[in-house]
Amino acid sequence: MSTTSRLAGLCTALCLSFSASAFELPNQNGVVQLPSAPTAITTFDLSILDSLHTLGIPVVGVPQSKYEGDLAQFSDTTVIGTLFEPDYNVLKELKTDLIFAGGRSQNAIPELQKIAPVATFTNKPTQFLDDFRANNLALATAFDKQAEAQQAIDAIDSNVQQLQQSNAGKTGAFLFVVKNNVMAHAPGDRFGYAYDLTGLKSVVPAKDPNAPATPRPEAGSPEAKAAEAARAKVMADIAKAEPDWLIVLDRSAINGAEKTAANTLAQHPEISQTEAFKAGRVYYADPNGWYVIGGGLNNLQNITADLLKAMK
Repeated sequence: MSTTSRLAGLCTALCLSFSASAFELPNQNGVVQLPSAPTAITTFDLSILDSLHTLGIPVVGVPQSKYEGDLAQFSDTTVIGTLFEPDYNVLKELKTDLIFAGGRSQNAIPELQKIAPVATFTNKPTQFLDDFRANNLALATAFDKQAEAQQAIDAIDSNVQQLQQSNAGKTGAFLFVVKNNVMAHAPGDRFGYAYDLTGLKSVVPAKDPNAPATPRPEAGSPEAKAAEAARAKVMADIAKAEPDWLIVLDRSAINGAEKTAANTLAQHPEISQTEAFKAGRVYYADPNGWYVIGGGLNNLQNITADLLKAMK
């Protein structure tokens, strides 16, 4: 064999070896490409943490938060900052080779990219389940965990199918409660995916996905008073519609804080008078599961299973 032939064969073998160990992860930032699967993974996205944990993929750094239930073991994991503010020195010390940025840490991506490749996964409220499936299958495929991810997705889809059958023809309203304030979330809003999960028809009109985002008005301003009046009208409209179910997220109860939503609704002049509230057809969503973690493979399975238990 000639020297040229031996070199060509060696190059082919090396290329095949590299291709076999190459790591590719399509995400909202593009495609992360590495010569091999990352071993020092950090994440600011707790839904991704939940999915990685479900798939058996180790994580060496997590943001400051209260970890309990299935994620309790991460209470002792190295803290890499908050959900909003990374600790860049710690990330460097960990020699992280892949960072997952969450929705709260998007502004930090340019600085994070100076340390390691950054991946981001988001679920649009208008197509939450489709994005959830696609994102988690992309994540699993990159780590060769397709079977494990598909098993979890199938369990979630089974719960959703049963929920939709159980709630066929029924209506609902999602209420986001912060202390004494009650706000409705319609399809297209952040928690609008509750209607997709449960099969309940929203009594609140869907949000226009193309509507421009409006900044929060200054407290006491005419705009703030107008927004407050608009929210009050929505509450009155919900009460008149008499939804079959109320789904309530108690924002004040995050991380084990005092639960105030039930008392707030009991004192609400209109919601307290609905048949759903009087009959106890109120589902109090786990605040950490819905608000802090979100769409992880195990977390969404827990959410849908709990909804099914309450509504079946």
